[in-house]
Amino acid sequence: MEHISKDKRINDFCNRLINTKRWVYEQGKNHPSLKHIAKGGFKTLVIASTPSDNYAYAMMRREYNRYIRAFLIQAGVINPQTATNN
Repeated sequence: MEHISKDKRINDFCNRLINTKRWVYEQGKNHPSLKHIAKGGFKTLVIASTPSDNYAYAMMRREYNRYIRAFLIQAGVINPQTATNN
C-alpha cells in the first residue's frame, strides 16, 4: 500500500484502483497521477496529494465515474441511449 495523498479517503481509493492491476501510479513533476492501462484506456487521473478543500475526494470520484462511463461506452459494453440518467 502506497502513501499517495494526505486525505485518507483519496489514499484508500487510489490504492484500491492500483490493486485492480488496471491502474498504475505515476509520480509526475508537480502532482502524482493514476494512469489507466487497460486495453483502450485513455485517462490519467490527477491526484490531490495535499487537498485544500473537503470536496477533493468527491470531485475525484465524480471524474472517475464520468471517465468509466465514457470508457464503457467506447468499449461497447453499455449503450449510451440506455445509460442516461433521465
